[in-house]
Amino acid sequence: MAISYAVMFKQVYNAYFFCYTINMRFQFLPPLTIRIFLWIIAIISLIALVLGILTFLGVHVEITNGQATLLVSVFSLTLLSSVLLLTIHYKVDSSHIHLNIAFVDMLSNRIRIDNILNIVIDQDKLYISYLWKGPDPVIAMIAINPKHYEDFKELLMSRNKNIIFYDNGKDETTDSKQQ
Repeated sequence: MAISYAVMFKQVYNAYFFCYTINMRFQFLPPLTIRIFLWIIAIISLIALVLGILTFLGVHVEITNGQATLLVSVFSLTLLSSVLLLTIHYKVDSSHIHLNIAFVDMLSNRIRIDNILNIVIDQDKLYISYLWKGPDPVIAMIAINPKHYEDFKELLMSRNKNIIFYDNGKDETTDSKQQ
């Protein structure tokens, strides 16, 4: 009976893992100073927005209605823009890599997984080279958390067996055709 549970667990795990990797998200990782700056702007904007709304509701705050209107209008836009910038993520589907801000694809299907030539990890940064509009490859840095480099690489190499992987931090080069 234990063998059948193990087999059943493995089938459920494989089915879940396969479904999970059909569309996989990787959070964009801007530099630390930009992340701190965006969070500070979001917090200040939220506080200013609350102060403006409290003034409109009649709570005594040491600002006028004109200042409250300015706070609500300006800081609602800055709050929205900082939150949108914090939601940037890469999405890998069955055929493309997307760079999304909220639900908008900023690359508009530019990076086809079939057109990716190389994946390079150099100085703790992940780069891909791909063909787009002509024979010369385009090199793009993928700004995700270094903990997810291996997952990203494995996902792309499972979808395109012709991708060549280079890790300049190590002295080995892996060609996915040889595996």
